[in-house]
Parts: sequence; structure tokens; C-alpha cells
Amino acid sequence: MVCFRLFPVPGSGLVLVCLVLGILTVDELLAIRIPLNDLFRCNSLSTLEKNDVVQHYWDVLVQAFVQNGTVSTNEFLCDKDKTSTVAPTIHTTVPSPTTTPTPKEKPEAGTYSVNNGNDTCLLATMGLQLNITQDKVASVININPNTTHSTGSCRSHTALLRLNSSTIKYLDFVFAVKNENRFYLKEVNISMYLVNGSVFSIANNNLSYWDAPLGSSYMCNKEQTVSVSGAFQINTFDLRVQPFNVTQGKYSTAQDCSADDDNFLVPIAVGAALAGVLILVLLAYFIGLKHHHAGYEQF
Repeated sequence: MVCFRLFPVPGSGLVLVCLVLGILTVDELLAIRIPLNDLFRCNSLSTLEKNDVVQHYWDVLVQAFVQNGTVSTNEFLCDKDKTSTVAPTIHTTVPSPTTTPTPKEKPEAGTYSVNNGNDTCLLATMGLQLNITQDKVASVININPNTTHSTGSCRSHTALLRLNSSTIKYLDFVFAVKNENRFYLKEVNISMYLVNGSVFSIANNNLSYWDAPLGSSYMCNKEQTVSVSGAFQINTFDLRVQPFNVTQGKYSTAQDCSADDDNFLVPIAVGAALAGVLILVLLAYFIGLKHHHAGYEQF
């Protein structure tokens, strides 16, 4: 593991320290002088080599000294960004209109589990897309399952799935049992770091999503939205979850969501409508035929 720290040096420069677990320790002074109250940005790839240690870093955004807890709006670009086509971003604290986030591709589905001793007590497979609005700025974040870890706990009437990563302190899904025969998603809590360095936190323990009978799993292949608050929604894709009564580490029979059920209702409705039209046509034909024969008899 390599750890980086920034220390002040005379002239407001920066020191980059790389600590390698083991015998080797590398210290290197970078000759980058940044104004004290500026936000340093470097999107370009930079490489630092020292004593057989090679460090690559990019998309760097750091302010070593934050005044009064407010991130600076003045950016200092590295030399590579100044000569490239990367446009600097100016952070504003409260923009007047709410910005519309750029639509993101469908997130990759990940499989998460919680163990109780040697047994799996909770299973979840889902692609997660976070929709966050803070200070009138909206953003869409896809969760990468390859860098996301899961923990949690299982009890008789509640179960917790907690996800975390380098930017997500915790994303909690809390399930509960109702009427002793069904389960549902009751609570979602999140605390995560945004790109501007601030912490976004929301909690709601009065939800009612993903309802299914105990002993089964809940499944929804269509995109669904879990509305946690006006500022935070979660879009789920290819969802399947079973927080209770997992047997041999496998999902039980699935309860399909209404979005999937609608796919079966459409052809049924169309078929029923066509059958109704056919019946009306046949009735009209036989009525017309009856009148035709009655005309012959009168003649």
C-alpha cells in the first residue's frame, strides 16, 4: 500500500511522501509552487520515479490549506493541463440554476453478500446509480462493484447490507420483516465524499420498497428508482435481493417486480382486445345472415 501526504514547505510548495509497507521509504520534493489559497488541479497523467519506485497519478484535485472550511474557487493548473485541451473547472458555491447531470451509461451489476458465521445470510445483485443534488448542482454517479466492499449483519427481523469504497463512507440498505411473512426495504443511509471535497449525508428510515414474501427473493430486471429524499435517489438495474432465509448461499424463488409484470400484461391485453373484436365480427356476421334468410322467407 502507498500513502501520500502533503506538507507545507517554505514558499507554499508541496512535499509528496510515498511510504511503502516494508523496508523501503521514498521522500521526494516536487518543485511545484502553488499560491496558498488556490485549489491545485492536474487531470493529466504525471509520473514520479525514485529508487525503483514508480508513481503514476492523474485527476488530482487538492487544496492543502482550506480556509474556514470553504474550498477555494481559484484553480492552479499544472503545466501539462495548461498545454492540453483540458478545460479548467471553476467551482461555485451556490450556482443559481440547478444543473442537469450528463446521462450516464447503465452501471455494472455487482454481487454482494453478508455472512453470519460460515453461512451466507444475505444476498444482493444489482447495478447502482446514485443521483445527488447539492447546492443546486446535480450529479450522477455509477457505483463500480469491483472497488466496492460489502459488510452487514443479519437478525431475525432486520438485516443490513453496507457498501463502502474509497469515496463512499457507507451506503446502508436496511431490510425489515412485516406481518411475519414478508420483507421490504425499510431504510437507506448514505455518507460519501463529493468531488469538491464536501461530505454528502442523507438518511431515511421510512421507506417501503422491494416487497416480497419471506423465503423468496425480490427481483426486478427493469430500472427502478428508490427515492430516499428530494436530493438523493438510487436507480437500480438487474436487481435481485434476499435479506432473509438464504439457503446454501443461493437465491430462492423470485418475486418479480411490477415493472417486469407489466411486460406480461401487455400481450395479454392485446390478445383480449383482438378476441373481443373477433367476437363482435362473428356476431355481426350471424345477425346479418339471420336477417338475410328472414328476407327470403317473407318473399
